[in-house]
Amino acid sequence: MGTPYQLKAVIIDDDEFSCFHLQDVIKHKVGNVDVIAVFNSAEDAIGKLSSLKPDVVFLDVEMPGGMSGFDMLKKLPAINFEIIFTTSHEHYAIRAIRFSAIDYLLKPVNVTDLQEAVSRVNEKRSSNADLSLWQMEVVTQAKTKIENLAIPTMEGLLFIGLDDIVYCEGDDRYTKIYLHDNKMIMSSRTLGSFEELLLSHGFFRIHKSHLINLHHLKKYLKGEGGQVIMANGTALDVSRRKKDELLKLVSQF
Repeated sequence: MGTPYQLKAVIIDDDEFSCFHLQDVIKHKVGNVDVIAVFNSAEDAIGKLSSLKPDVVFLDVEMPGGMSGFDMLKKLPAINFEIIFTTSHEHYAIRAIRFSAIDYLLKPVNVTDLQEAVSRVNEKRSSNADLSLWQMEVVTQAKTKIENLAIPTMEGLLFIGLDDIVYCEGDDRYTKIYLHDNKMIMSSRTLGSFEELLLSHGFFRIHKSHLINLHHLKKYLKGEGGQVIMANGTALDVSRRKKDELLKLVSQF
């Protein structure tokens, strides 16, 4: 087995001592973590995370006088990193799970608990080894006419025909793919990943939550943004800012 990938980490905690303690434990007791930034408020961090591109964020839950860790995550357009919550309060555990957190560490952070949490980050990266293949496929397939698509699922890869896809629905960091036979597939990739791949193959993102196959579009209903009726009978809202672009595209089909 090769050397673990060096993880880029960000710490967000309003308690300076907690930040210092966590940095010290990471530096001396954890092997493959490089702390690239420390923020003492969620407000300071929220605008910087996209450019820092961390692999993991150690996030305090309660930061009195400012935005909480949970509130910060809700405001992010996308969560492209693993989350390890740090807090003095056990009762936040269920909410942490809802954000698909890798772990939930009680302060002061225990060395063994921290090592196990980082180990889980490494394991998750290993289990998602198909990610780089997926990214290569995005580039390759976007340049060529494709008929089939490799869908990353929790179990592996599932191959389906593009014509079988009616629409895709974003669900946090996962995507629900609805097929013409009324089956639904849950993929471990984001809706944005599918949009990047399928945009040049007759698909269009009508809303932040929905990417539709224009070949399965049966009707457009007028409105502020309007609605589309898909081949399977599903009605989906169109965002106001996407309306004109959609109607222009539809006129070309």
